[in-house]
Amino acid sequence: MPLVNGRDLLLLAFKEGRAIGAFNASNMEMVQAIIWAAEEASKDLGEPVDVIIQVSPGAVKYAGWNLAAGIVKIAAAKTDVRVALNLDHATEVEQIKRAIEEGFTSVLFDGSSLPLEENIRLTRQVVEICHAKGVPVEAEISKIPKIEDYFTKSEIAHLRYLPPAEVVKIIRGRVSRSLEELMTKPDEAEYFVKKTKCDFLAVSFGSIHGMWDDILPIRLDRLIAIKERVRIPLVSHGSSGILMTSEDAKNKGITLSEGEGTLVDAIKFGGVTKVNVATALSIAFIEGFIEAWKNNPSEKDFRNLGENARNKVKEKAKRYIKIFAGK
Repeated sequence: MPLVNGRDLLLLAFKEGRAIGAFNASNMEMVQAIIWAAEEASKDLGEPVDVIIQVSPGAVKYAGWNLAAGIVKIAAAKTDVRVALNLDHATEVEQIKRAIEEGFTSVLFDGSSLPLEENIRLTRQVVEICHAKGVPVEAEISKIPKIEDYFTKSEIAHLRYLPPAEVVKIIRGRVSRSLEELMTKPDEAEYFVKKTKCDFLAVSFGSIHGMWDDILPIRLDRLIAIKERVRIPLVSHGSSGILMTSEDAKNKGITLSEGEGTLVDAIKFGGVTKVNVATALSIAFIEGFIEAWKNNPSEKDFRNLGENARNKVKEKAKRYIKIFAGK
């Protein structure tokens, strides 16, 4: 079916207390994997599943506007899954205008690196442009840091081989105070939404961009306080690294401190309705490709390696989709 407006998907999910996966795709195989995951999850759950496919400015630079958007539109037209196309982390108004021209059905304008009032001014400008065309706007307030802000590449490589509980202990020891300072303040979130009239809001509640495993607890108490003040769908960024369920915490030996929770808690109690996942799928694709190459190092047909990579992405996305649906 044709692309669906992102507002239609997220407002319904917000009302029903569930979340929709917003998955970043940089090539044809990843787009296919995401849609196939949603199709299979729909069959497994016995009910339709919606999905958001995201294209970042980096993906646009890699593939070009026409091709990056066109792959998603073509794939969406061939499935019964409701698919929205979102521009992820745009930082320039001109990027927003081009996305509207290319048929994107929602956008994220990220002014989080700017002073609050400048972020409000530019976000309000984007909202006026987009709403005139019927396109909803996600905005971002406060900084969600990257793991590279705290650790060197060699340190990150080392951390990836340690047990999850040990990694969480190390990360907490180095970043806890910084994360506390960066987290969104409920009163600022309320003020921001009132001034900008944005449709959805990405907030900082303890996640970190670029994590390789879902192990970090989030500050559920802060998220609930924000939800009570803004009353619109909230968005989770850096979701690849968030601890997903209480069962995962138990299995990985991770203890939740007072006020902390999991991604399921964020959806159930904290108003998180859109969950962005990028790094986890990118890693799954790379690992699948390498695995296929190691199993057949004489292979010279890219497709025979890409198929395994695509399947890895599909299985990863399907697990996320089912969790976000509350299943």
